[in-house]
Amino acid sequence: MCHKKTRPNVSHCKKRRPVGLCRSPARQKGSTTIVAIIISIVLLGLGIALSNQISSNIRQQSIEYYGARAYLAAQSGMEVAISRLINGNNPACAAITQPVTISAANVQNCVITLSCEVETEVEEPEVAAGEIRVYALGAEAQCSVGQLETSKRVLVEVRQEE
Repeated sequence: MCHKKTRPNVSHCKKRRPVGLCRSPARQKGSTTIVAIIISIVLLGLGIALSNQISSNIRQQSIEYYGARAYLAAQSGMEVAISRLINGNNPACAAITQPVTISAANVQNCVITLSCEVETEVEEPEVAAGEIRVYALGAEAQCSVGQLETSKRVLVEVRQEE
């Protein structure tokens, strides 16, 4: 008589193995999907954070760029005011603060406003000639592009002896 050798139905998990390895493949099918979803969520979060950081850096660089343009426009306005003061032979402030138009491409969309205050009664014993005028000149430039607006102000004090 032939006997079939039958193996006893012994699971491989009866041996001493770690707890997580004894599950059947049918029970482990969902875990791969869950791990993939978790990794996708983490990568999505990192992508969004990186995108926000890049956007913030671009905005900051734009503010610095247009701020530099506004400063240069104010500096140019101040040079115009000083030129008017020097070439005007002690002019009144109204002559210095006339509107400034600079047609350079770098200061497009910028408005330059000049201000002036003059003080004539300055006493300094070291000055032999007598009267001294002190001009407090200011130049403010406001530049705008789209929703971004920047402004810079330059102040200078000029002392003239008569």
